[in-house]
Amino acid sequence: MRAYRQVFGAAVVIASCLTARVVLNLFPVGVGSSGQAFLAITAVAVAMLAYAAVNFIVLFVAIYLAVRPVKLRELLENGQDVTLEFATLCLGGLTALALANQPLLSVLVIPPLFVLQRSVLTKQLEIAATTDAKTGLLNAASWQHTAKREVARAQREHESAALLIIDMDNFKLVNDTYGHIAGDAVLRAVADCLVRELRQYDAIGRFGGEEFVAMLSGVDELVAVSISERVRQQIQLLEVPAPIPDQPPLIGLSASIGISCFPEHGTELEDLLHAADSALYAAKHAGRNRVVVCPL
Repeated sequence: MRAYRQVFGAAVVIASCLTARVVLNLFPVGVGSSGQAFLAITAVAVAMLAYAAVNFIVLFVAIYLAVRPVKLRELLENGQDVTLEFATLCLGGLTALALANQPLLSVLVIPPLFVLQRSVLTKQLEIAATTDAKTGLLNAASWQHTAKREVARAQREHESAALLIIDMDNFKLVNDTYGHIAGDAVLRAVADCLVRELRQYDAIGRFGGEEFVAMLSGVDELVAVSISERVRQQIQLLEVPAPIPDQPPLIGLSASIGISCFPEHGTELEDLLHAADSALYAAKHAGRNRVVVCPL
């Protein structure tokens, strides 16, 4: 991590802690007063809220100035991070009460803090191992593992499913004209588009280069075509901000989509991938920017 980020992070924490201390001083009863436990807990809770508010506001302003515009919803949509922050604040409040009343009891906070940190690090390592760094989608290996599981479930429960291969048209031209940074921005925008247009439980991944894949459970051919057409149209409407300031956004993007269906085109993932890839090739050969279903 760069030094200025460490300094900024430390400054934010110090400012938040000082704000929390000012809030505590507003209460007439000390935190360690044994006869007024309810007031003590209230004081710590309000101080925690003040800490969180200052921390969030400063970070929001910093992010807005660095990568504007930023939506408030985007900062709060990761429920795990919010839950972790709340748990950490609760441990901080308990530590403050312990230090005020029985300092030695604050040692008991260390084990849960250690376990909490380990669980977070483990989860972060799991995400890093299964996620594509550029798009935030599943990487190829993780997607195949998930897709195989979905195919097995569809076969076991006698359900339909559809596999989509989405390939950006003339993507090399984007890299050659605007640079690889712009190309990466396009990939992220397309990935976000897929997440918006597909269901939360659909397996979506980046298969490599400018190629994306999606496994849609409980979907037949007719629905798969309808969904694919909607995705194709939304990709056409994308306006990706240029990496160079004051430059117009990247527009006119398009994608070709190949579809295969379970069990019509195969009962194994490899067969479905081959069928969808053949359909994608047909879409490219027919002029790009279209949806094609693999013929039976």
